[in-house]
Amino acid sequence: METPKQLLISGLAGLSLPADAKTVDAFLFYCAELKKWNKAYNLTAITDDREIVAKHFLDSLLYLKAIPADVQTFCDVGTGAGFPGIPIALVRPDLQITLIESSRKRCSFLRHLTKRLNLENIEVIEANAEAVDAGPFDLVLTRATFTIADLLKKAGHLAKPGGWFLFSKGPKYEEEIREIADSNTPEVIDAELPSLAIVRHLIRIQNPQSS
Repeated sequence: METPKQLLISGLAGLSLPADAKTVDAFLFYCAELKKWNKAYNLTAITDDREIVAKHFLDSLLYLKAIPADVQTFCDVGTGAGFPGIPIALVRPDLQITLIESSRKRCSFLRHLTKRLNLENIEVIEANAEAVDAGPFDLVLTRATFTIADLLKKAGHLAKPGGWFLFSKGPKYEEEIREIADSNTPEVIDAELPSLAIVRHLIRIQNPQSS
C-alpha cells in the first residue's frame, strides 16, 4: 500500500500537476495541521492521512479540469477547512483566490494555514455568501453541500457578467440541473482520479453577459 506521500505524488502526477518537494511538503503540512486543529475545531470527519490526500486534496484538484483558461480570480463559497481553494492555490499560485466561510473557528484555521504556507494569493472572508460584497469574480465555485439552485441564488451576485459557476457533483447531478432555470445551460465535464475510485461530474455554468 502506498504511503500518504506516495499517494500524493502519484495523484499529482496523474493529474499532470507539479509534484516537486516544495509542493508535496506543503500538502503534507496541510494534512498535519488539519488533523491537529481538528481535535478542537471539528474541521473534517476524515482523519486518515491517505483519505485526506485522496478525498480532500486530490478530489479538490479535479476542479482544475473545468476551470476556464482565462480565469484569474475565483471565490470558494463555504470552503470549510479550505477545500477546494487551498489545494488549488498550492499548485496554481497565479490564481487570486477568496475563501468565503461563515464559521469563525474555521476562518481562524484558514488564516493560520495560509500564513504558515505563505499563500499570498489567498484572502479569507468570514461571512455568509449573501453578505459578501467582494468581487465580482471570474469564477464562483463550491465543494459545500449547496444544491446548484441554492448557490446560484445565494452567490449569484459574486460572479461577473460572463463569468462562471463551477460545482462538483455525484451521480444524481441531473436532478439538480432540472431545478435551475432554462437560461442557465450547464456543461458537464466528467473527471476521474487516476488509480482511485473517485469520479466527479463537474458542472460549469456561465453567468449571463449582462447583470
